[in-house]
Amino acid sequence: MDSSDSLNQKKNKNKKKQKKKRIPAWLAWGLEVLLLSFALTVLFCFLTVISVKNSPAYICVIVLIVLLIVNISCDVLANAIISCNPEAFHAMAAKKIKGAKRSVFFCRNATKLSSIFADVIGDICGIVSGAAGTALIVHFAMTGSVYEIVVSIGVSAVIGALTVGGKAIFKHFAIKYNKRIVFGFAKFTTFFKKEK
Repeated sequence: MDSSDSLNQKKNKNKKKQKKKRIPAWLAWGLEVLLLSFALTVLFCFLTVISVKNSPAYICVIVLIVLLIVNISCDVLANAIISCNPEAFHAMAAKKIKGAKRSVFFCRNATKLSSIFADVIGDICGIVSGAAGTALIVHFAMTGSVYEIVVSIGVSAVIGALTVGGKAIFKHFAIKYNKRIVFGFAKFTTFFKKEK
């Protein structure tokens, strides 16, 4: 009787442990992205506000161009990673070519990395470029005039067109040259953190 009671107690403990599992992986990933997005948005907004506040119009234009380039580049990288096959780098990794192991890692974690580059960084750049666009509008607009409305619509339209158009144009190159893009980026990252 004692042995059967102890077995039942062990089974109950195991069941309780199974019930007390950690947060599901999908939820944990979502929370990580949420926190990362918040931190990056604060950083990007802070840098943008400092750059464009009380600055001449050409500084606002430069900040806008930088944000557009980062946005489009992150989208290109995300598309290249998600469309690339890790098998393309196995032979290179066996020969211990710098950046090959990192390329395999990127391809194996394509979903998460493409989400970070396209959704997190890309979307944040889109939002922050709106703030920089607003600062540019303030330079040209006169309060309450028709001119202000025209400038506001014009600047917003140009930002939107360049962002969406740029992504559409470079998506073809991202998929066509995915191996080169992934390997180049992987090799670049080895300057900051060496491969194991």
